Amino acid sequence: MSVPFSLRIFVADGDPDGLRIVEKSNWIGKALVFPRALLPQVKARPELAQTGVYLL
Repeated sequence: MSVPFSLRIFVADGDPDGLRIVEKSNWIGKALVFPRALLPQVKARPELAQTGVYLL
């Protein structure tokens, strides 16, 4: 049986098709979801200056 959890999605710039920051309950990681065209703007965010796993 699966353990239930919650996801919190923060729409950083107010556009649901733009940058979204996803956090899972009881997990310290974050996921940043954004279109490839926004990569130059998103690269300046402090989350991407940390060690992590990046999927393109």
